[in-house]
Amino acid sequence: MAPVEIVFLIIIVIFGLVGVVRGFSREIGETVMLLIALLILQLIDHLAAGARDKVLGFVAGPDPGAQLTARAIIYSLFVVVVAFISYQGETLTFPTAGSSGTLGLLAGLLNGWLFAGSIWYYLAQANWPLIQVSGNYDNLYLAFSKLLPPEILDWRYLIALVVIMMIVRVWK
Repeated sequence: MAPVEIVFLIIIVIFGLVGVVRGFSREIGETVMLLIALLILQLIDHLAAGARDKVLGFVAGPDPGAQLTARAIIYSLFVVVVAFISYQGETLTFPTAGSSGTLGLLAGLLNGWLFAGSIWYYLAQANWPLIQVSGNYDNLYLAFSKLLPPEILDWRYLIALVVIMMIVRVWK
């Protein structure tokens, strides 16, 4: 089995290739949706932790480990569903002059980092409940784990990013 960081790098590269095909203007729309998804999860954690804990207690029972696993699975599924829905059909597009494969690649890589990095973050917090990951983490794993989106994008920054991107979207 490949190290978890390699699997997530492969997912990020796949998103980058999708970004080349879809183009920059459509990929930035997906970026906004992924940022909104992360913002919602961050706000739940920071502003509604009591309600979250009650729901997790109802879903998973009183065991803290089971609650952490339920949280990781629910949050990861939320990110997957938002990504799936936002990549389907008519999407939020940003007006751009022409299409650049390089910009599409960069936006796709950013989306891959937001998607895969968020799932990594939530599953790692629950000690990898869905897959077997050894506890012997190498330096690459430790370095990447400090660069995951929920680790570095606080909810205040996410609000600012979403507002700025929406202003850019409607600016004429």
